[in-house]
Amino acid sequence: MSKEKKPKVLVVDDDQEIREMISTFLTYKGFQVKTANDGTDGLAELEKDSYDMMITDVYMPQMNALELLDRIDRKDSNLRVLAMTGLPSREIIEQVIKKGAYDCLIKPFPLHLLFATIERCFAQSGLQTNF
Repeated sequence: MSKEKKPKVLVVDDDQEIREMISTFLTYKGFQVKTANDGTDGLAELEKDSYDMMITDVYMPQMNALELLDRIDRKDSNLRVLAMTGLPSREIIEQVIKKGAYDCLIKPFPLHLLFATIERCFAQSGLQTNF
């Protein structure tokens, strides 16, 4: 990732307030952000454009995060995924990580934790970021 390129993030959540809060925060932090209402819209967006990261809620109508992770085109192995849920269980967290998510944050979470997790995710994948 070059210095000039802002990381592109797709935020997928059926809760409009959460989408807007995360989008506003990440835009302020220097990311390019798009949002999607649910897994179906998120998948359509991923098919239209490429992203560096997707932050997705686990439980959504239409298509949940597990189904979304199953349907993501794995040819784009540069996509990092961060899941989040307000209904945590050890089983669901293990499932989303097994399907490729870097981590699963438990809602509500402070935005500084979200940012720190994103930084760790990018660092683990070997990318230098300037945000």
